[in-house]
Amino acid sequence: MKPITAILTSLTLLGLAAMPVLAAETKGPAAVKDTPGAKTDAPKDAAERAHNGQGTVRSVDTKAGTVKLAHGAIPSLNWPAMTMDFTVADKQALTKLKPGQKVEFKVVERAKGQFLISEINPSK
Repeated sequence: MKPITAILTSLTLLGLAAMPVLAAETKGPAAVKDTPGAKTDAPKDAAERAHNGQGTVRSVDTKAGTVKLAHGAIPSLNWPAMTMDFTVADKQALTKLKPGQKVEFKVVERAKGQFLISEINPSK
């Protein structure tokens, strides 16, 4: 019985000794991202990925820098069509908008659940 215990103990110690080496070689997602030629499914900065939308201006508040839009579905966000208020990155863009106007816009998620219109223009 003693030789089996000694062998198991030796194998366990060898395994433990190898763990730091394995951990150093595999750095998780960062290792894939930093490897030349490696591809990942996620965008480089997922929080800044722009999602395209189309909608109708319901109201504009240039002082607050917001616009209320009735927009169509945005599949890349899994959003159904709805009406909501958005903060706009460029308040000057709001000066060319008026209620009832059709628009095309790009929205980004700056923080979890915080969406910002990065670009908005009247539809052509």
